[in-house]
Amino acid sequence: MTRNYDVDAIKSLKVEINQMDPVDLADRLQDMDPVSVALWLKLLDKDKAADTFAELDRDTKRQLIDSYTDDAIRTLIQELDEDELVDTLQELPANMVRRLMDEFVTGDRRVIVNKLLGYPEDSVGAIMTVEFVSAKASAGMEHIYQRVMTSNLDGDKLEQIWITDDSLMLLGYVFLADVLRYMDQPVEEMLRPLPRTVQATDDQEIVAKLAYRYDLSEIPVTDSEGRLIGTVPLEDAVDIMHEEYEEDLSNIHGIQESSDDDYLDRSIFAIAKDRTTWLIICLITATMTGFIIQRYESLLAASVALTAYIPMLMDSGGNAGSQSSTTVIRFLYTGDIRFSDTLQVMWKEARVGFITGIILVIVNFIRMSLLGPETLPVKLTVSLTLLITVMLSKMVGGMLPLIADKIHVDPTVMAGPIITTLVDTFALLVYFEVASHLLSVF
Repeated sequence: MTRNYDVDAIKSLKVEINQMDPVDLADRLQDMDPVSVALWLKLLDKDKAADTFAELDRDTKRQLIDSYTDDAIRTLIQELDEDELVDTLQELPANMVRRLMDEFVTGDRRVIVNKLLGYPEDSVGAIMTVEFVSAKASAGMEHIYQRVMTSNLDGDKLEQIWITDDSLMLLGYVFLADVLRYMDQPVEEMLRPLPRTVQATDDQEIVAKLAYRYDLSEIPVTDSEGRLIGTVPLEDAVDIMHEEYEEDLSNIHGIQESSDDDYLDRSIFAIAKDRTTWLIICLITATMTGFIIQRYESLLAASVALTAYIPMLMDSGGNAGSQSSTTVIRFLYTGDIRFSDTLQVMWKEARVGFITGIILVIVNFIRMSLLGPETLPVKLTVSLTLLITVMLSKMVGGMLPLIADKIHVDPTVMAGPIITTLVDTFALLVYFEVASHLLSVF
C-alpha cells in the first residue's frame, strides 16, 4: 500500500473506509505497513477506529501503541469499551500494560478494568461488559425512558433495558421498542423473565451454551446474590463458540494448540511440539495392544488368517466409539443429557451398536466369502468379534464423555486418541478370547 496520498485521494479514502465493517477493515490493515495502518485509523471515526483496533492481532496492536503519541493513545483508550480494553491489555506485554494503566486508565474506569483483569482468563468475568442500562420496576416506564435518553451508550447496548426490584435483584428485561410504544403500561406487563443467568466466575463456555439454547441476544451476569454486574453480548458468545469449536476439534484429533498465531506464522518446531504430546501418549498406551498380541502369539501361529482381520476390527471399533462420543458430546453441549443419564445412554448405545454390528457382520461375512479362503470357524470368529466390539465401543464412547464432564474434564478429550486406544485394547481382547473358544470347539 503506497503512502503517497494527495488530498482528494485521502478524502475519497476516508469516505470509503468509514463505510466498511471493522472486521473487514482489520483484515485489510493486517497486510499494511505500520505507517499506513496509523493513517487509516486516523481517517476513521473515533468509534469505528476503536472497534477496528479491537479486531487487530496482538502484534499489530503492539506496533501501533509503540508508534502512537500519548494523545492518540488516550483517545483510542477512551473509545474502547471496557471489555475490549481488557482484551487488548491481556494481549500486551507486562511493561506496556503498566504504562497504559498508569498513564491512560484512570478514575472509575481504572477500578472497573482492574476488576475485569482480576477474573480468570476463560471466565465470564473476563469477557463481560459493564456498560448497560438498568432500572427498578417500581420506577415506571417514564423513568426507564429518561434513563435511555440520558445514556451515552451506543445503540446496540440499549436494545434491552435490565429491570431489578427495589433490592437491585435482577428480574428480567424490557425491550427499548416496548418502552417507546407502551409508555403508559406498567413495567411488569412488558417484563420478560430470564431463563438463566451466569456468574462472573463461571466458565465462559456456559455463555455460549445459554445463548444457543435460549436464543439470547445478551446474557446477564449476576453476583452470588442475584444482582446484575455485567452482560455478555451475543457477538462475544459467538466468538466463544468459535474458540470452543477450535479447541474441541484439536482435542478430538490429539492436538494441543499452545498459540493463537496464524498457521503460516508459527514455526515448524512449535507445531511439532503441539502435535507430538498426544502421539507419545498414544504410543505408550498402545503398548497394551502389543502385550495382548504377544500373549496370544501361539493362537495366531495356529491360525495365521486371524492376523489379517486385526486392523479391520480395531478400526471398526475406534470409528464406532468416536461416533457415539461425538453424538453424546453434542447433546452434552446443548444440555439435553447429563451424567445422571449415563445408564440410559449406555443402554441406548448398546442397542444401536447391536443393530449396526449386525449390519456390519452381514456385509463382512459376504465380503469374506467372496474374497477370502477362510474357513467357517474363522468367519464366525471375526463376525462375532465384530458385533461385540461395535457394541462395546458404542457403550464406552457414550459413557466416557459423561464421566469426563462429571469430573470437570473437557469431554472432547475422550472423543480422540483416548477412546481409540481403549477400544483397540478391548477389540483385541475380545477377538482372541472369542477365537480361543470358537476354534477349540471346531
